[in-house]
Amino acid sequence: MAILKKSDILLGIDDPREITIETLGGEVYLRPLSSSEVNEVVGIESKGFGLFDAKAMGRNADATGKVNLAKVNEAAAESKYRAIFLSINNPKNDEWSMEELERLHSDQIEELYENVMRISGAETTEADVKRFPED
Repeated sequence: MAILKKSDILLGIDDPREITIETLGGEVYLRPLSSSEVNEVVGIESKGFGLFDAKAMGRNADATGKVNLAKVNEAAAESKYRAIFLSINNPKNDEWSMEELERLHSDQIEELYENVMRISGAETTEADVKRFPED
């Protein structure tokens, strides 16, 4: 194996990849998000989940929570736009504004977001879902 330099390791986020986006009818360059950027995007999305209170009582737990579905939807959309914005604004593309991204169709946003998260190593896989406990 080769010895990697810091510049080799950090190159990933500055290396846009040509990705076919079927809903756009062509290719666009997207760059992977850094781990910090992925954390930012996940943090934006988690703002919509509200507060949950759990109390352990021996082997039993009592939990309550309130979820505002409008806030969940708003936070999910904001996180998707932010992820795409960070990825698509790279030296191989024209610069995009947030307002321009918000004018895209929802299926285009979904496909762009899925690809950004996939190339960033942050997508949820079927194996992840299968490992999630049912109870």
